Parts: sequence; C-alpha cells; structure tokens
Amino acid sequence: MTHWPISDVVEEMPPGLWIRRGAPPPMFSMHRHDDVEINLVLDGQLHYLFGGQPLTIREGEIAVFWAAQPHGLVGSRAGDMCWVHVPFSMFLSWGLPESQTAPLLSAQPLITHAPELARRIAHMAERWGEEVGGSEPGGGTPDGAGDEDSAAIAQLEIQAAMRRILRASSRANPEAPTDGGGSVPAARLRQVSAMAQYVRDHHRSPIAVADIAASVHLTPSHAMTVFRRTAGVTLGDYVTMCRVAEAQRLLLTTSMKVTEIAEVAGFGSLSSFYEHVSAACGMTPREYRRQGR
Repeated sequence: MTHWPISDVVEEMPPGLWIRRGAPPPMFSMHRHDDVEINLVLDGQLHYLFGGQPLTIREGEIAVFWAAQPHGLVGSRAGDMCWVHVPFSMFLSWGLPESQTAPLLSAQPLITHAPELARRIAHMAERWGEEVGGSEPGGGTPDGAGDEDSAAIAQLEIQAAMRRILRASSRANPEAPTDGGGSVPAARLRQVSAMAQYVRDHHRSPIAVADIAASVHLTPSHAMTVFRRTAGVTLGDYVTMCRVAEAQRLLLTTSMKVTEIAEVAGFGSLSSFYEHVSAACGMTPREYRRQGR
C-alpha cells in the first residue's frame, strides 16, 4: 500500500477510515480533516507544520492527533511510514476514558517512543487496508476488499491498537494531568468538533465567540469553557491557528502580496498578521516565504 493521492486530493481529504504504508508523499499540503490520525514512523523522520508550529516525528515514534488542527507535511527523510485515519465519529463511539481522550484532542499531537509497538501495528495495518476497503482516499473500495465481517474485525483491531498506543503514552508520561477515569460525554465531543468545523469554515472572515457558540446552541461563556477543557486551547487560539495555517499555505504556494495574504487569511490588521505568523514561524512572513522557496 504505497499509493498516494495527488496533492489537491490530499489537501481536501474527506473524513474516512483509510490506511497508508510506505514513503511519505513528496509534497507540501496544509490541510484539515475530521479524523483522528495515527502516524507510525518505522524508519526516517516526518517534518510537519502543526497548528502553525514546526513538529518532527522521529524513527520509532507514534504520533496521534485530532486532524481538525491545520497541519501539513513540509519535509521528510524518506523511509518507511504508516498512516491510519479513523473517522472522528468512530473514535467517539469507542467511549475511551477522558484521561486518554483529553490529551489526544489537545493542541499538539500525542507522541510516544514505542518502536516495537509501531512495527507491530504497521504490520497489521497492511491487512486492515484490504479488509476495510480504505486504500483509496476517502474510504473507496479497492479490488479484493474484504467482506463486512472482516471489516468489522479490522475496526475492532484498530480500536485495540489505539488503546495500546494511548496506554503506552500514559506509561511514558506518568506525570501528565488527567481528569479522572470517566468517559467524555459524546455530546460534548460533538459540540467541540462542530465548533472546530465552524471556525475552519469561517476563520477567513471576522468571527466572534458568539457566532461560534450559536452554531452549537451554547452561550459564549459555556462554549469557551467546553472547548478549552476538551481541546486544550481557547477558541481564540484555535481561530488564530487556522488563520496562521492559511497564511503559511498562501505564502508558500502563491505569489500573492503579503498584505493580500493578511486579508485573505482573516487577520484584522497587518500588525496582527505579522505578530502571529512571526511567532509561529520564528521569522517574518517574508523570511518564511524565502526559506520555503
């Protein structure tokens, strides 16, 4: 399973259960999708921009994150990788403990060094891709896909793999804060997912907390509390992340003027654009563009 979609498909990847194994795609694509993504680095390294911040996933590491955060693969040391995308609705149906789901849904990926576990999951993933019919973008069914019973078994194995990853992470980070052993209410996670979707759809225009809250029928104060406690960042921070990610994409993939990018990405002023993009990139927008090219 080394088939990779063309760049425009990667950037607009619809939610769906799918698996990839092989070398990373040679492209830059800042994108977002409503899945939980598992990255297994068996050999080499992956270099991402994640929520506007640089991130490297090294050999032997497993990274799990809610892919609603803007992210893009900006470089790699070619090697053997495996990606598993789990639809957010499927992830919610598992009813995992809040102590595990809260870190996973935060602003940064959950990264665990577990080479043996990574190899074992990647080996199983080759069969999952055949059984669930997810070796094409968006969950299309390839020739030779398994029957419904095989797909159901594969999904149970994927859930078990996720639980093993989260358990390994909790053992590796015993001091990480937890919220107890109860389950996150599915309704709350759906609200957070819907608010994140609203921000992704509207961040290029002026957007207020009241607008986001109204999209899920909550008061502004309640919406802010629910989002921060579940996603690990404030609504304001998430809006900024989306705008920074859009600005980075435009800086690297278009010849638009910096002033135009600031407006198109949703920043209310040029000074705000420079402040947030410079903080995320560690350099001015123009320097970032020059370095990227």
